[in-house]
Amino acid sequence: MLVIDGVKYKLWTPKDEEKEFHPMIREHSKEIFGKNSLYFDVRHKLVSRSGIGSIPDAYAISLSKPYQWYIVENELSTHRVYEHIVPQVSRFISGIENLRSQREIRDVLYSEIIRDKVMKAFVEKMIYPEEIHRFLSSLISKSPKIALIIDEVTAEIREASRALKRLGETKIVEFKTYVREDAENVRAYLFEPIYALEEISERTRIPVARRTEEKTKRKLPEHYESWEKMLVWVDDNTRNIVDVLTKSILNRFDSVSHKASGKYYIFYKGKPTTKSVFAALLLTKRNLKVRIRTDPTTLRDPNKLLKETIYTGWFFKQGQEREFAISDMTDIKNAIELIRQSYELAK
Repeated sequence: MLVIDGVKYKLWTPKDEEKEFHPMIREHSKEIFGKNSLYFDVRHKLVSRSGIGSIPDAYAISLSKPYQWYIVENELSTHRVYEHIVPQVSRFISGIENLRSQREIRDVLYSEIIRDKVMKAFVEKMIYPEEIHRFLSSLISKSPKIALIIDEVTAEIREASRALKRLGETKIVEFKTYVREDAENVRAYLFEPIYALEEISERTRIPVARRTEEKTKRKLPEHYESWEKMLVWVDDNTRNIVDVLTKSILNRFDSVSHKASGKYYIFYKGKPTTKSVFAALLLTKRNLKVRIRTDPTTLRDPNKLLKETIYTGWFFKQGQEREFAISDMTDIKNAIELIRQSYELAK
């Protein structure tokens, strides 16, 4: 029961997801995603490199800095949510790694924006002096957040949310609908806006950030001070792997320059620039980690060395950044093949 100014409202559950629930989310999208947001229920299919496709219910963009975009899935809790949502979100994540899917989404959203003069003027004002097409290209190249909007957060949803955390950042919004007892066409809605959830999340991160800042003021372990000290710290096998891989890179590729950068070691195609980096070495006690550039449309990784995680902005300013680990000499050959693909992407 919900009481507003003495008037009673009772909980009402939509029966038809497409005809009843989706229109309510669309109508209240700015309350969910923020006043400077856009909601597109264009239902464009995301297709992974393997050809597996999945169609989100909608896309949303927040034009408040930092800009963010969302893949939106609207669900009723009466459905078999866990069996549907977790595989669906997994397919979304796989699909959006496909550069072709990114370009198609950009073009669809661009068409939606420019054909509406009011929307176009609003976007231009919010992103000035950036041009809309360029802005969308940059935004869609970044990892989206998944917005799961559901009428009731059940125990099954809570279980699913734990699985979703392993796939990417997912925001779950419980969107409840109440109808007035004496006039059921009068409705009230109860939900926690996504932008409010993110503000709360940001506030809870502040103490952690402060603690991190305090930790950085303390003296770091001595081996973190340089690449040379890291090499002394690691075990003999890892040190040998570094030596063999480095020699293999220099023998295999032309015009390679290389140098230590703090506790990392960087390889460049030609002169050292941010665009010419094609491999970065990171050390742990018992294995070597390698970061490379990847293009999901051409990537070949038959031995599945690469981790699924996509990094942005660490060593490579453009394109996807992926990582693999080497703990055995037998992995060197496969490592060189992955590094070759990165080398060809470097400028």
